[in-house]
Amino acid sequence: MVVATAILAASFVQVIAGFGFALLAMPIMTLALPVEQAVVIATLLGVVTSGWQSIHQRHHADRELVKKMTVGAYVGMPLGLVLLNVVDDQILKIALGVSVLVATILLARRVSLAHVGPHLDYSAGFFSGVLNTSIGTNGPPLVLALQARHVDAVRFRATIVAVFALSNILAMALFIADDKITKDGVLAALFAVPAWVIGQALGWPARRHVDGERFRLLVLVMLLAVGVTTIVFAI
Repeated sequence: MVVATAILAASFVQVIAGFGFALLAMPIMTLALPVEQAVVIATLLGVVTSGWQSIHQRHHADRELVKKMTVGAYVGMPLGLVLLNVVDDQILKIALGVSVLVATILLARRVSLAHVGPHLDYSAGFFSGVLNTSIGTNGPPLVLALQARHVDAVRFRATIVAVFALSNILAMALFIADDKITKDGVLAALFAVPAWVIGQALGWPARRHVDGERFRLLVLVMLLAVGVTTIVFAI
């Protein structure tokens, strides 16, 4: 039930914002599950969520940004898996919360990095990849880079879900190779599918009302809430 609740909320938010699936799902799921199992469940359901949305929005994605960020993510994901295996759960959760809060502060200050070269996109992808396979929340670095480049809401959503979808392919392969996919994890993911469907159904009608400054405010509030919640739960 905890997993289903997490997935319903996360699915609804990702439809509206273009990201936030793992950001919301992970802190809620770790109330009842160890980080390692929650990461796998988030990835299993993220494959469906990001894959479907990336196909639906493919014409709006910035292909150059998708390519650079995905390359960076693929380099970072093996390192993230190592961290998942050797670092304590509590430390991983606190690191996640702190990184989210730092990203929130930078975004709130309207930091502009539009002039920065392609290394920003590769770096954002790399740290996204590390977070993806270590704590299951690969959104903050990508959100920071795209918002700092002032990417509009439509292109933002399409670009970030495309990176998520491509990243999840390697993440799943790494988890399978490392025997992280368990029967309990698969059953929990299947149990949450109806909740995912409900979240999607509620999110699409609401999405048309979220644009421009309202979209930016939603991103900031969501990041702040998740960052604080993650640290509190970890402590």
